[in-house]
Amino acid sequence: MSITTIYRVAAVQAAPIFLNLEATVAKTISLIESAANYGTKLIAFPETWIPGYPWFIWLDSPLWGMQFFEQYHNNSLVINSQQYQKIEQAAADNNIMVVLGFSEKDNGSLYISQSIIDQTGQTLLTRRKLKPTHVERAIFGEGDGSSLNVIETTLGKVGALNCWEHIQPLSKYAMFSQDEQIHVGSWPSFSIYKGHVHALSGEMNTAIRRRSTVR
Repeated sequence: MSITTIYRVAAVQAAPIFLNLEATVAKTISLIESAANYGTKLIAFPETWIPGYPWFIWLDSPLWGMQFFEQYHNNSLVINSQQYQKIEQAAADNNIMVVLGFSEKDNGSLYISQSIIDQTGQTLLTRRKLKPTHVERAIFGEGDGSSLNVIETTLGKVGALNCWEHIQPLSKYAMFSQDEQIHVGSWPSFSIYKGHVHALSGEMNTAIRRRSTVR
């Protein structure tokens, strides 16, 4: 006989302090504390929440967007940095699991990454988006697939994917095959494209998410 566990989760729909690492980390901690005050056991953040999604790569030519690259790189998050450890500590202080979306800086490269941090503040998994979407490849590197894993936690078997990874059948199959129970699908907001690019619309995101639901 299966046992059903019910608990509260939070999906962050908020704006970061764009291109400001320190301020966005502070806002991240504030949102973690707020969610925990409502008895939330898991809080999930959008894709590249830190330091914000790089809209400039879509809005004009790559050459025009280059003016923002240095600032974006400088404000991306390094694993095990002081800023990252503050978020781990916030998870522990508030007894809440955090699935964090961020631009990961590793030496000279950036990656679209997600971390699963448990309620003791331990990072259980950090994964990188396998194939950045379209012009995202102008700024982000590719993941190697080694972290396409589902993690056993006290809340269940937790996994995560970013954005258009949800339309890649083998990425989803990898999660299904590991008996994923809790799936975090992280997306940026595409509201600025409303009425212009249907493939990047909120309606499309919602449709893809529904086809990606696990259990």
